[in-house]
Amino acid sequence: MLERRFVPRKRLISIDFWVRILGMFGLGYLGWWFGSRVSSEPRTVDELRATLLLALSGAGVGLIITHRVILDPIRDLNRRLRGTNISDLVVLASGGFVGTIFGALLTIPLSQLPGALGSYLPVIVAALAIYFSAIGTLGHKNDLITWTQTLRAPKRRARSDLPTFGRACLVDTSAIIDGRISAVMHSGFLDSVLIVPRFVLNELQLLADSSDDMKRMRGRRGLDLLNEMQKDPLVTIEITSDDVSGVRGVDQKLVALAIQQGRALITNDKNLSQVAELQEIQVLNLNVLADAVRPPAIAGDMMIVNIREEGREREQGIGYLDDGTMVVVEDARDRLGEDVRIVVSRVWANDRGRMVFGRIMGSAGASLHGAKL
Repeated sequence: MLERRFVPRKRLISIDFWVRILGMFGLGYLGWWFGSRVSSEPRTVDELRATLLLALSGAGVGLIITHRVILDPIRDLNRRLRGTNISDLVVLASGGFVGTIFGALLTIPLSQLPGALGSYLPVIVAALAIYFSAIGTLGHKNDLITWTQTLRAPKRRARSDLPTFGRACLVDTSAIIDGRISAVMHSGFLDSVLIVPRFVLNELQLLADSSDDMKRMRGRRGLDLLNEMQKDPLVTIEITSDDVSGVRGVDQKLVALAIQQGRALITNDKNLSQVAELQEIQVLNLNVLADAVRPPAIAGDMMIVNIREEGREREQGIGYLDDGTMVVVEDARDRLGEDVRIVVSRVWANDRGRMVFGRIMGSAGASLHGAKL
């Protein structure tokens, strides 16, 4: 049987011991230096004894308390740092860096003060600047992060800090003549004050007085719709005399006014929309809105559908659009797994969703009139 021999481990001297030794020698030397400074030359025996007593007292104090004064705060800081989020550490470091800059700037004039003030006050002020800057930055961490994200956001968002809801929007001639803006306001999708500049109203008046029948009809329609919207309690319209000097043309004035006042622009004019967007103006185009809410299919549309399962009647086959809308195709039960080209015959919708009904192209009753892909 092998005999297990116990080998004692070498005990390492702890860091507390070395800190105590350094504190003992440091404060002992400080006591000796102070006693030497206050003693006369040549020293008497009593002064020498007092100096020695100060040195020994300093050494004893250093041996007893140095490790607590130095190591305990460091260990406490280490524990706090381990339980601190990385974001807090970054904010603390950033605040400390800013405080260091301000502290360095403040030490330049303070160092010119006479005597001990010029020696010690700059150090104290610099330390306080670093401390309060770091603590103050940490206290406003959320505000700092929000501000940083705002700076990093796309420039386009800078002009749209205010939401469209409740925000005053400029309206051009095309949007007024179109007439759908009143319905959009009634629906609640747009809850804004409609700003109609006087020069837009003048353009409508010029159209209404035009010798061209088409232009005259459009101008009168725009004035009538504007008059109706003014009487509508659900629509808020404001006629303003705001103008831009040195700018010619209604479209150019609208763009300049939108930039000047920081407002969104409601228009149906594609060219005006492009010009405004290039200058980082928020544009609300009713045609874009109509396309966004347009049903996935209407009667007469032509589309390609994959028949996935059998229907319930009339040899029906069932397919689905990309958004999950069910498509019922007549006479497609025997086309399972195939892509078939169909013409939409009708769309059925209720509050739970919609269903599309169609016929295979070329079958009886499948009309191509108005069909589009």
